[in-house]
Amino acid sequence: MKRVLLALSVLALAGCPEDPPVPVDAGLPSPARVTVAQLSGLEGQVNLTRAGARAAAVAGPLYEGDVLETGADGHALLSAKGREVELLENSQFRVGASLADLALSLGELLFEETDGGEFNTAAGAARTGAGSKVKLQARDGGTSFEVGFGTLELLDIEDGGASTVKAGERFVVGLGVLSLEDVPTPKPPPEVVKPKVKLTPRGNVTLKPKSGPGGKLPAAGRDLEESGTFAVEKGSGLRAELDGTTVEFDGASKGSLEPSTKDPKLGVTLAAGGARIFLKAGESVLLGGKKPLTVRAKVTSTLVVTATKNGPKVEVLGGETELSLEGALPRNLNTAEVATPKGKGLDTGRRGTPILTLPAGKNTRVYWGRPGDVALVFPEGDGVREVSADPQFQSLLVSADGSDLLVLPAPLKGALYWRRAGNPESSGGRFERDENASTVSAKSDTVAETGLKATVYFQSAVPTLTFTFPLKDGAASWRFRVYSVADLKTPLVDRRVNENRTVVESGALREGSYVWSAVAMDKNGVEAPGGRMNKMDVVFDNSVTRLVLSSPRDGERATTATGVAPLGSRLSLNGKSVPLDAAGRFSVPTGGAGVLVFKLVSKEGAESQWVRRLSR
Repeated sequence: MKRVLLALSVLALAGCPEDPPVPVDAGLPSPARVTVAQLSGLEGQVNLTRAGARAAAVAGPLYEGDVLETGADGHALLSAKGREVELLENSQFRVGASLADLALSLGELLFEETDGGEFNTAAGAARTGAGSKVKLQARDGGTSFEVGFGTLELLDIEDGGASTVKAGERFVVGLGVLSLEDVPTPKPPPEVVKPKVKLTPRGNVTLKPKSGPGGKLPAAGRDLEESGTFAVEKGSGLRAELDGTTVEFDGASKGSLEPSTKDPKLGVTLAAGGARIFLKAGESVLLGGKKPLTVRAKVTSTLVVTATKNGPKVEVLGGETELSLEGALPRNLNTAEVATPKGKGLDTGRRGTPILTLPAGKNTRVYWGRPGDVALVFPEGDGVREVSADPQFQSLLVSADGSDLLVLPAPLKGALYWRRAGNPESSGGRFERDENASTVSAKSDTVAETGLKATVYFQSAVPTLTFTFPLKDGAASWRFRVYSVADLKTPLVDRRVNENRTVVESGALREGSYVWSAVAMDKNGVEAPGGRMNKMDVVFDNSVTRLVLSSPRDGERATTATGVAPLGSRLSLNGKSVPLDAAGRFSVPTGGAGVLVFKLVSKEGAESQWVRRLSR
């Protein structure tokens, strides 16, 4: 069976008014003629002119002399006896005695012959070889034949010339000119390169690709060209990189990765744990789960993703993103905002108010009992904001465009460094666990009965004192007493002990002068004669080099803050100056604040901050 596929495309047709669709025979004369072809495959604007009458065409028979016209969106298919002619947009075709009659006045057609066949054209008769594919063009400058596959034999071209056109050649007839041209070889479609995810482990990480064996990732890492599941052991980590997207998985996290030729190019599904994702402007990542969530960065952004039972919780540490959940309208998520899938949409919120603000251009030391959010101030200017755990900025925590402020969680113990990208100077914050946050620290001193005056020095609080005294023959116990020199009648401490030592807890005595004695007693409780009174001074010594907070403790209720600051330093509480006495001591009201931030500036200009969070 012969089959011819003809596509006729007129390049310059103008003024084809649209008519209402009517059957081919409706309103038009239907002479008793032999049907040449059947019309089908109608799309868009297709008009039929028959015997001078013009109307919109519908499927049906076609006769010799009928003229079909397609508009800019038109399409029609003519078929008869195993041959087909396909009319594309902006085309005009006159039906001949058969579909082998290719009378083309202006435009372009494509015909294909499976077994080889002969055709009539405006430029003369032509014959194709089996399996040939030929494009016929008719323009004001003449007619051309272009062979894509096979051969075309020209039988009676008036201008003479070459009789055979081969694949890759073009034969042009027009205005008495005959030429043979090389046809540019069509460019092959671009090769679709499947992206590869570069995986770099830190510690113990296992990977199971979709195909092939799984196992522990080598220290040098590997490329992943297909989907795969991973597991990161506690204390380890995994970095995945693809184009402008970087994902850093925490320890004890599990999930899967899948590169894609489509956008987003990387799919991440978290079954447990969390990950930090860095996106350049315009890049996106698909967060898988029951309800896949697409996150696209409008500017350079950093976000943290945590696995929850409802799906991935997304928190933007810096930048601006757009979240798209299937079946819901896209939502913008900016710096310090959080979103979690809920129902058919997203449940959004913001991080809480930061506990303290760390300035730009300085290195600040922070002492606290519990970690929390801090606000980092960046210097004005251009450049992406960067936050790192090391001063060389090799362990980036945030990379994002945006304002001059970032709010993010800080470690209980560790460091943060921040800068504008490319700036050699950075700001820093060193975080230390305040061992005195929950208790009032006081060292323990020993006071022995030597006959000499003992002097006990303290800074934050009078230390716990251990008093010792000599053994005596026949002593079954001792009567221990401490008096203030201002009142030798009423003992501050009066107790009976069964050994030659006793402990007076911190806080029982204050700064001042005291006398104490330990009188031996027999088994009947009779005191031995000749007891000695010992002298002792408790002296405040301000040789502190850092702030000492006596109160409040972290988590307690308090209306007053007391402590000692190093001599020559300046102290403020929640931004207000704190007056210090000559010894550096202070006692100020808390003002009902829930968080107390003490800022100490040493006489050398170094800054430190202490944080106390109060109960309400």
